Amino acid sequence: MKNKILFFDIDGTILDHDKNIPNGVEEALQKARDNGHEIVISTGRSPFTAKTVLDRLKVDSFVCYNGQIVQFKGKVLHKGILAKEELTRLTDFANARNQPLVYMDSDEMVSNFEDHPDVFDSIFTLKVDLPRYAEDFFLTNDIHQALIFCSFEEQKEYEQAFPNLKFVRWHRVSCDVLPKGVSKAKGMDLLLKHIGRGPEDAVAFGDGLNDIEMLQFAGTSVAMGNCVEELKEHATFVTDHVSESGLINAMKKLSLI
Repeated sequence: MKNKILFFDIDGTILDHDKNIPNGVEEALQKARDNGHEIVISTGRSPFTAKTVLDRLKVDSFVCYNGQIVQFKGKVLHKGILAKEELTRLTDFANARNQPLVYMDSDEMVSNFEDHPDVFDSIFTLKVDLPRYAEDFFLTNDIHQALIFCSFEEQKEYEQAFPNLKFVRWHRVSCDVLPKGVSKAKGMDLLLKHIGRGPEDAVAFGDGLNDIEMLQFAGTSVAMGNCVEELKEHATFVTDHVSESGLINAMKKLSLI
């Protein structure tokens, strides 16, 4: 089998719902690497919140921030930023509704609200450090992705008010905020072109709404058994639940291991 470029989401795909790597997954990824396949992490997380997984799996190629930062074997290929004008308008819009924002640069995430329960509830599920407080962080730093904290209905108001931005739901109370048109698929395409490969050489594994474009783009795509319902129609096939050897079973089915 020709070697493939394997793109793995983190939360709900490599990590289970308790943020643990299920038994056998590390060994499966190493076996795939031994078989000549390239391992790439493709996540909505930042490089710094993905670092524990990247280090443990010995991976230095990734698509982070849903395509805003792309790296291949330690070489940064792309760093996209959110326009300060858009962030200023977004911040004013959110402040008028008493809704917090978290701004994320290359090194940290910063909240413009102190001790907001929605920030705590959502960030806590990632099992990473809570953001520090700084009101105007976005004015003096390059922001790759932001988080807005609002309900599903309120998200529609943001989408109507900001046609140049993309809002991707990842938690009951929070959405990723990106420039319009950015996606994991865009980051994958950039990485693949850098190494002279195409979508037909890509295998993607995911479970969330931010994985839809990734699964549509890849030549072969796998939705985890625990995925959101909308993802299933875009997958080559649906594997078992993340906690029931879903990733390993899919890799075996595809003869990657």
